[in-house]
Amino acid sequence: MARVLRLPDRGRLLVCTDLQGCMRDYLRMVEIFEEALLTYQGDAHLLFTGDLIHGPHIDPEDWPDFLGEYYRDASGEVMIAYAGLAAQYPGRVHALLGNHEHGHVGGPHTAKFAADEVALLEQILGPAGTARMRGIIHTFALAAVSKCGAVFTHGAPAAQVDTIADVEAADLSGAAYDSPLDVLDTPIVGKILWARSATGAEARRFLRGMGNGTMAIYGHDVTPEGYECVGDEQMVVSTSFGVYDSNKVYLSLDLAAKYRGVRDLRIGHEILPLYPDKAPVRLGGKPRMS
Repeated sequence: MARVLRLPDRGRLLVCTDLQGCMRDYLRMVEIFEEALLTYQGDAHLLFTGDLIHGPHIDPEDWPDFLGEYYRDASGEVMIAYAGLAAQYPGRVHALLGNHEHGHVGGPHTAKFAADEVALLEQILGPAGTARMRGIIHTFALAAVSKCGAVFTHGAPAAQVDTIADVEAADLSGAAYDSPLDVLDTPIVGKILWARSATGAEARRFLRGMGNGTMAIYGHDVTPEGYECVGDEQMVVSTSFGVYDSNKVYLSLDLAAKYRGVRDLRIGHEILPLYPDKAPVRLGGKPRMS
């Protein structure tokens, strides 16, 4: 798989962030995608921006409020469902690598809900299931670009990128490092997968390097209000993990448009509630200074 996914210059793009094993929210995004296929005469795409896996194994009575809506981790099932959907709609269903997926193909092992989430999930899946999951992960790109101006990554746009070729050449295997943790210090892979914030200058450099993009869209960090604008160039989106249903959002972008920045994205048009029947009259989305 190419490190950079180049999206088409027409059609509708739906963007979902950080499921972390939540099958219910995955199925809701599939429902929205299939409705968009009907609405746009088949010309729709669905993009997951990483971290489809590694959710909590916590009983309802012990569930903390800061984790948002309750769910039970179904990482293996989500990955298999994603692969089936991508096969059903070839060239229209895409995923980016997140730091949690990277742990299964050479990156650092995460420890959000277990001492070693990689080892735990691979134990649950068994050798055959693990091999299949790794094969799916190897199809994930590291970043996505579009002519509408949006550039998509898992983490914040803090990577030191001069040209798209820098990302295309990125080594995801971890083979060049003494420890998997060394990946965290790399200027491209470590930042794209792990950075939680970027300055305005960092974001603008990244966007120039990725083909003169106008806005960076990413997840990774939880935004309880559903999304946050960081200056004119960045938007953090929370579709699933760590957010209550009333505030979960996804993006619906016109790939033929020319967005000047995140301020062009409007509530009720490009910024949409995952569960409209639960959403407040006006979604959250307080601006955040870069």
